[in-house]
Amino acid sequence: MSSGAGEPVGYSHVPEFHVQVARRANPMLGDGPLLIGGDPLKRGKVVCASDVLRARGIVDGMGMAEALDRVPEAQRAPTDMARAREVSGLLRAAMREVVDAVEIDGLAGFYLRAPRESHEARLLAARLEAAVLERVGLPLHCGVAPARFAARLAAEAASSGTAVVVTAGEFQSWLNDQSLERLPGVGPKTAARLAELGAVDIPGLRELGLERLDILLGNHGRSLWLLACGEDPKPLRVTRHPASLSREETLELSGGQVVSRELFEAASGRLADALERALRRDGLRASRIALRLSGAGERALTRSCSLGEPTAEAAVLADAGRELLGRVTLDGRRFRRLALILKGLETAGAPDRQLDLF
Repeated sequence: MSSGAGEPVGYSHVPEFHVQVARRANPMLGDGPLLIGGDPLKRGKVVCASDVLRARGIVDGMGMAEALDRVPEAQRAPTDMARAREVSGLLRAAMREVVDAVEIDGLAGFYLRAPRESHEARLLAARLEAAVLERVGLPLHCGVAPARFAARLAAEAASSGTAVVVTAGEFQSWLNDQSLERLPGVGPKTAARLAELGAVDIPGLRELGLERLDILLGNHGRSLWLLACGEDPKPLRVTRHPASLSREETLELSGGQVVSRELFEAASGRLADALERALRRDGLRASRIALRLSGAGERALTRSCSLGEPTAEAAVLADAGRELLGRVTLDGRRFRRLALILKGLETAGAPDRQLDLF
């Protein structure tokens, strides 16, 4: 269903995200057909394929060996998830410079509340596209429609610089014109089953009726009928970035031994690495850090400090963690659990990172 009472929903995404990331990381890949995924000699799967390959029947999840057999002229690049997550974090930061609340969809997709007026929706799409292009160097496709699932379909039909905006008045006619297979949850098997029932398009699916679909296909049938009626069973859930991030680790030693300062410092470094990954993923930086120690029979102890300039660097977080540990007397204390908590979170600007990534 749309975002509560028919409000327009927007969807923005970077098409062929893993392909785009790989091309910019390695210009030698060029603009030809490209497959991203695992090693074909190790039964690797296709994670992403360029559009020209999709038109030739290559789909995500297909065996890489089969894909290369079908299109032997295609190049293959391994999935670089570390780089993809880094770019995803910068993408989130760029989006949040324009809209403060989004629902994140995977590494490169975003649902958001859109303006009611179509010209304002197009202006918002243009601002989002410009922010992502400037900050991350990637194209963004945008769609707007009166339902969550339809906004994504609209974005998939959009192109850079040309958002697809479906107004409430156009929605039913536009939806009827979409192929049945474009609805979420309608794969080849479901499409074949619906065809057996006489539904080969969206109006035909709607005509089957809720009761019949519920009996024949259960909850899946109910969901499909709602989609055919222009309602999305999944509500829109946009959120702002979190107020804090934390990670913790429990150190277990045999014989009731006391955890040494060196072990806590090593754990602090691991937590700093984990927090950096979380910050990068969400496109955030932190300006304050707190350290908390606790254990059975021990009163929890907390120390905190400012980080100076907002940061997402693990090295800075680890140094601050060691400094905070230095303020604690550990002798004889039976602390077992260490936590690092980041506060003062803000969206990260991306321009300084782009050269490092590409």
